[in-house]
Amino acid sequence: GVPIDKKADVVIVSCGGYPKDINVYQMQKTMDNSVLAVREGGVVVLLADCEEGSGSKVLEETFRRLKTPEAIEGELAGHFVIGANKAYAVSRLMTKAHFILVTSLDRQLAKDMLFTGAVNEVDEALKLAEEYVGKDYSIILMPTGSLTVPLYKG
Repeated sequence: GVPIDKKADVVIVSCGGYPKDINVYQMQKTMDNSVLAVREGGVVVLLADCEEGSGSKVLEETFRRLKTPEAIEGELAGHFVIGANKAYAVSRLMTKAHFILVTSLDRQLAKDMLFTGAVNEVDEALKLAEEYVGKDYSIILMPTGSLTVPLYKG
């Protein structure tokens, strides 16, 4: 854990490289940690290559079929399925913040999975982030986001 005094408008986070960013299934652990450092409605810029895509066909199918965090949660509450649980773990975070991926993940798949954006470079992600937080924003950097838990006492 790392204490933080204030949640940031933008969190720039890396999973910590291979294999922590091999797919969305693994990347979700970094999402859980990074959302603890960003203010409500802020932006997480997540550096995750996802060279193996989502990591789960069930995860992909759940997003494509249900399309909202609420629908995913509702179905999962009535019928737990491995893979669909990861869709919920990912989507529930998107109700708190915008997630922009710096990734090689297929752009349509990223959109289907409700990511705010998927881009090639951090500069592109920051320009997109400004649409949500303005041009004057605070930043927290998390170089090993899969292993770092922000501890906010506020």
